Amino acid sequence: MVQYVILAAGRGSRLWPVGESLPKCMVRVLGKPLLEWILDDVVGFASKVVVVVGYKKELVTDYFSKKPYSKKLVFVEQAEQKGTGHALLCAKRHVSESFVTVNADSFSEPALFGLMRERIEKNPTQFFGLSKFVDDARAFGLFDVKDGLIAGIREKPKEKVAGWVGLGNYYLPKEFFDYLERVPLSPRGEYELTDALVAFLNAQPLRAVEFQGYRSEITYFWDHLDINIHALERLMPERVEGTIESGAVVQGKLFLGKGSVIRAGTRVEGPAYIGENCLIGPNAFIRRGSVIENNCHVGTCEIKNSVVMNGANVPHFSYVGDSVLCEDVNLGAGSMIANLRFDNEPILVHFKQGSVDSGRRKLGAAIGSGTKVGVNCSINCGVLIGHNCRIYPGVQVKHNLDNETVFKGDGS
Repeated sequence: MVQYVILAAGRGSRLWPVGESLPKCMVRVLGKPLLEWILDDVVGFASKVVVVVGYKKELVTDYFSKKPYSKKLVFVEQAEQKGTGHALLCAKRHVSESFVTVNADSFSEPALFGLMRERIEKNPTQFFGLSKFVDDARAFGLFDVKDGLIAGIREKPKEKVAGWVGLGNYYLPKEFFDYLERVPLSPRGEYELTDALVAFLNAQPLRAVEFQGYRSEITYFWDHLDINIHALERLMPERVEGTIESGAVVQGKLFLGKGSVIRAGTRVEGPAYIGENCLIGPNAFIRRGSVIENNCHVGTCEIKNSVVMNGANVPHFSYVGDSVLCEDVNLGAGSMIANLRFDNEPILVHFKQGSVDSGRRKLGAAIGSGTKVGVNCSINCGVLIGHNCRIYPGVQVKHNLDNETVFKGDGS
């Protein structure tokens, strides 16, 4: 048995609008929060799990206080966002032995935690960090590996370089907190975990352990789509607990939750996930990569490679492709989301901090919770729409809309 510290305080500003109504760790994959995927894999081997929470912490504590393993969980608040080093330090007084660090804003195959358990059981005094070889290390901490040991770490190199990178999963002794406490404030005003790791590995060996399985950060809304696709293909059980009417066609793997109905004339091409108490059809087309959570209505529409969250409705003659619809979104009849540029170039997504090349030829929109879209609207690819917006009928949405915007069309 070993203790775990899970860093789950992040807000996820680049995940907006998906990451605004939910803390990042509660963003769902196949209807289950990221943090729950982690806990399901670690609690059986953990003597204690310290969860560092922050943004909308009540959503986390309320949800997991009802779980059968809740007595193993200790929640600690990071009141100020001062970096990963500071978040880990918040857990210090609850850690009494060697521990494992986990970032709750990433998604990994269960094999990752199995690999860590194996290594710890085999040699509980050999400390290590999980690593993966990537072609572009700019989003990671780049390891300098010599003879299997981490000799140095360069945080997020500016130039594109291939190499071994850290995954945020470390097995460390309790004494590591002494190094954390000596870390100075960085130029960006944070206490960096990397600084403490560099000091530690100069004093004690820290082995690099390769993980070859699937792991992905969830930074942008299209990462959310990719992670759900992986889970659909590799992790989702094939199960039908609802009703499939005569005249509906299902091909490929399907999960259909209790109380859900797929009505006649509907075609489902899996893998697809449909949660509980959903009404699908009649004559809907649910294509590969679709995740429809609980209490949703999808009528005579086409859904492709998209996430439709709890309570969202796409009832009449709409197309939703490569998009995320947050909770309680409603698309009016005939509303369409574009997901392909005429010139077939990768789609740019514009944030307040600047524009990001998604690298994707097909990408739709992300629409925040509670937003209502009028009939016969069209929404351009790569557009971000905030929470509780009202979009008038017949307009074209060509640019991002902030939360609670009433949009009547450009120039109105």
